[in-house]
Amino acid sequence: MIRILDELTVAPGQLAEVRQLMAEGYTAGAAERGMTLEHTWLTPPVELFDQPNTLVYLWSVPDAPAWWAMRGAAGRDPRVAEFWAEVDAHCVERQRRFLVDDPLDEGGR
Repeated sequence: MIRILDELTVAPGQLAEVRQLMAEGYTAGAAERGMTLEHTWLTPPVELFDQPNTLVYLWSVPDAPAWWAMRGAAGRDPRVAEFWAEVDAHCVERQRRFLVDDPLDEGGR
């Protein structure tokens, strides 16, 4: 399992717009590219209007071939880059990380 962690630091007052963009402009396409939305979080846990909030999206793909297929499909679809440019207009910062279980963590912590 490979997890994709998106952290969107949203400008004050823009939270509803970014949530709507993600729901209407990204989630369905991500599913078509093989991504499963596992969870979302908001931090801090209340919307702020004088400081940024961070939306965190946790996605998954089953394995490395699925990850490469997802990356290839996103790279071939100009709508993906256009979508992120639109989201960036509402964000202070955006970061994406790719995560796998640590193979050396034998205790499963």
